[in-house]
Amino acid sequence: MRALLADALRTLAPPRTDRHGPLPPLMLLLTVTTGVVDAVSYLALGHVFVANMTGNVVFLGFALAGAPGLSATASLVSLAAFLAGALAGGRLAARPAAHRGRLLALATGVQSVLTAAAAVT
Repeated sequence: MRALLADALRTLAPPRTDRHGPLPPLMLLLTVTTGVVDAVSYLALGHVFVANMTGNVVFLGFALAGAPGLSATASLVSLAAFLAGALAGGRLAARPAAHRGRLLALATGVQSVLTAAAAVT
């Protein structure tokens, strides 16, 4: 149990000499953020997922088959926005970075600003 807790602490607060840098805690932060965003979007935005696209593909199929309460348009808009974000993220990741943890920190910062802007809107 002690080893498990020590490993969890190293993941949440890695030493400066860790070869992954800030990557593990940032990945955990992104995972939590993605879950919260998907939960809120599913409950408040007409049953669409905005962070994970598998559900939108399924909902699109159901909507096209005539299932009540599901919108093909909402699923398509979510998929298009996701593709635009994936394209932007791919271009950002293609740039050489000295440390992949710093690249993730930049992506997390951009995502946080965009999420805050969406919340305000």
